[in-house]
Amino acid sequence: MIEHHRPRSTRAGALRFFQRVAALATFAVSCAHASALAQPPEPQQSAVLFTSRDMALFAGATLGSAALTKLDVRIAHAMYDSLFQLRHPGITKAANRASHVTETVLMITGGTVWGIARLNNDGGTADVALHTTEAIATTAMFIQVVRGALGRGRPYVIDDVGDKRNGDPYEFQFMHGFTSFNYRSFPSMHAMASFAAASALSSEMRRRDTPHRGAIAPALYAAAAMPSLARMYLDEHWASDIAMGVFLGVFAGQKAVNYSHDHPDNYADRKFLKHAVRATFTHDAGGLSFAITPF
Repeated sequence: MIEHHRPRSTRAGALRFFQRVAALATFAVSCAHASALAQPPEPQQSAVLFTSRDMALFAGATLGSAALTKLDVRIAHAMYDSLFQLRHPGITKAANRASHVTETVLMITGGTVWGIARLNNDGGTADVALHTTEAIATTAMFIQVVRGALGRGRPYVIDDVGDKRNGDPYEFQFMHGFTSFNYRSFPSMHAMASFAAASALSSEMRRRDTPHRGAIAPALYAAAAMPSLARMYLDEHWASDIAMGVFLGVFAGQKAVNYSHDHPDNYADRKFLKHAVRATFTHDAGGLSFAITPF
């Protein structure tokens, strides 16, 4: 059973954390911004995907997450109690189920809804499903690189011989996140995926002036919080991991929807929304055949 004592955080560790995250985040956003600027602008509209305001928000979220590391151990103590979990197996079971809401599940769901909507010529539903899936998929790729490179240790770490020990919020093993589950904690993929879905759906409802969105949107965000809370309850993530994941998810959902609607001739929409999906049956001398033409 894992002990409840956790290592004390240090100022040097906080500084190392901030330096690594800030450097990697600045490099990634700068590359994305430079890439967007390199694209030829469309007539009478900007093709820039990331603006200076976006980069300022990203820097603020990075600083906020770094500051939150000071409370990571305290929050981990409050959220995780092995004895409580043993005494309340129902809560633990619910947390494990909520933890199954991953980026993969949400992307498969979104892709399935998009495909069915295209077959039924339901352009509105296909549009919403595509933008939601797009927000999750693109940010998931970004997070895979970030957490793989940073190699931040989880609240618990299982060593090579299978023993579990308490983690340190300032423990990093650079590039080790690509090969070890124990060292891919920051940022939280679960938090990003669930909040990206909630953010994209809420943004689509605002764009479409959906009735009762004032009640539906908060419910979506409340549901999105469940996997994040479950991950901390199960001792899988530090609070700062969750905070950065939430920011990335909300940012990605809004960006995917707003950019796509402000630039309706963007590549993804042209490729996946502008052409009809057709299912045809053919009966000839060779027998009965079935074909789907997606674009």
